[in-house]
Amino acid sequence: MDSQRPFIQIRGLGHIYRPQGAEPVAALQGVDLEVRAGEFVALVGANGSGKSTLARHLNALLLPTQGDVWVNGLNTRDAANHRAIRAHVGMVFQIPVDQIVATIAQHDVAFGPENLGIPQPELGERVRQALQRVDMWEWRDRPPHMLSPGQQQRLAIAGALAMHPRCLVLDEATAMLDPQGRRDLWKIVDGLHREGMTILFITHDMDEAARAERVIALHRGRIAMDGPPGQVFGRAADLAAMSLSLPALAQLGADLGDRLPGLPIPLLELDDLAQALGGRRP
Repeated sequence: MDSQRPFIQIRGLGHIYRPQGAEPVAALQGVDLEVRAGEFVALVGANGSGKSTLARHLNALLLPTQGDVWVNGLNTRDAANHRAIRAHVGMVFQIPVDQIVATIAQHDVAFGPENLGIPQPELGERVRQALQRVDMWEWRDRPPHMLSPGQQQRLAIAGALAMHPRCLVLDEATAMLDPQGRRDLWKIVDGLHREGMTILFITHDMDEAARAERVIALHRGRIAMDGPPGQVFGRAADLAAMSLSLPALAQLGADLGDRLPGLPIPLLELDDLAQALGGRRP
């Protein structure tokens, strides 16, 4: 891959759903976007903003009605590129059982690379590495329906990792998890990012979005904001107009700012809040 070329490049992307017996719905309109290899991007927006539709264009689960999407230089419109694109971009969805296809955990992880024609013993090694990467090797012979929701989600991630992707797209992947399950998932995601993997994380949770290096806010099928978390969450009124809230700490900082003029806004780290309050008297 050309080091100067974005890993994901989107130009003029539009997508129209045409439900039977109903009016067409424009889910995306004129989206231009670039994501470079190794970036950690949070994609936020209210229900119906187009987040999941955009995500599904990144590995050719959906194809553009208008415009183009390139992944590692491969245009998704060309069906001959789909196998390579889906190897490059792994998808993990909100409900993991929707993408689990086998009755034994390790067989499910093997499904994708096996369909790529990966031979043994490389296939077995990919499965082992992927399951160990998400701390699921111990449960390799367990039926997926006997796993907890958090374990099922880690199994889904292992299935994606076994394809050796360069990018992982997680679509509301923590929404169904308890707090421990979320911590386990974030430990994996943060580790993958440190190792250089490109991460796109779709979420309604602004605290999760604040973990990213870059936040993209969609509104009515268009990109409304795109920048570092400090920049995006510094526009509270604009977020509110899109039915989006601030991260909890940023909201606390905003509330305190009414009483403590000069407090840096937005605050996204506890250490920053402690430092900002350290020299102040009640």
